[in-house]
Amino acid sequence: MGEKQNEPFQLSFNPALKVDFQGARVTSDGGLILVRELDERLGLGELMAKHLSDSRRGKNTQLPLADLLRQSVYSRIAGYEDVNDAERLSQDPTFRLIGSEKIWDRGAALTSRLQTFETEMLAEKENFVSLARINRDLIAKVEAIDAQQRIVLDMDSTEIPVYGQQENSAYNGHFESTCYHPLMLFNREGDCLSAKLRPGNVHSADDWDELLLPEIERQQKLGREVVFRADAAFAKPEIYEALEERGVKYAIRIPANENLERDIAELLTRPVGRPSYKPVVWYKSFLYQAASWKTARRVVAKVEF
Repeated sequence: MGEKQNEPFQLSFNPALKVDFQGARVTSDGGLILVRELDERLGLGELMAKHLSDSRRGKNTQLPLADLLRQSVYSRIAGYEDVNDAERLSQDPTFRLIGSEKIWDRGAALTSRLQTFETEMLAEKENFVSLARINRDLIAKVEAIDAQQRIVLDMDSTEIPVYGQQENSAYNGHFESTCYHPLMLFNREGDCLSAKLRPGNVHSADDWDELLLPEIERQQKLGREVVFRADAAFAKPEIYEALEERGVKYAIRIPANENLERDIAELLTRPVGRPSYKPVVWYKSFLYQAASWKTARRVVAKVEF
């Protein structure tokens, strides 16, 4: 049994490769081989062929589109933040062998070719939309392996600082920076199900329905219960109503105000006596209706000393 565990195992995406552990022969990016194997077993290649279109002609097609996309993605996984390292990585054994047979000998893409791929080919409207489809279909394959009947969705925005006059960038007072302000939707495992790049000065909840509602519909068609979580930026009556119409349970933080504090006044008095080494936490559940709400909703207050 021990001998079998120490034997190298076969890879399905490239039968000529075997993973083994020998101290005398190592590569700094060898871990990408295992990522490539997962990529193969989840069918990423088929998804790329299905969704992405290649508008190149003639000699420009010497490097397959799938190889270019893999090189772009895998270099980021390995910690190379931009295409400046492509010149060296083009001859790296790992980056050559994770691609198709066409680049095993000739090498991966150089900096100029990879840059053109990222800024022109992927930026085409059709491919831009297709990348989102590939991402969602890939996660769906993983979900099918470990199917759950209760899906928890989390929505949040983030900051992408920019420098210079980047198109659609704007100053955001909350982040105190010139930035983009993308919106993202995650599952509880941390997988990004969908995202939208937005100007830096939009509200955190802008375009929430474009991302959230299609995902709710997708999950409910599969017979799954959907639960939604978000912070106070998404405390909007239209979001509550959309979730309630679809039977989605939710937990959304709401900003404090005088009316809420009046309803929990008895919890706001600090306990008498020497503080304990453990925090004192009190909860209160009650019905509350803000002026902009059409109906009362259950609110849970948490006070901690």
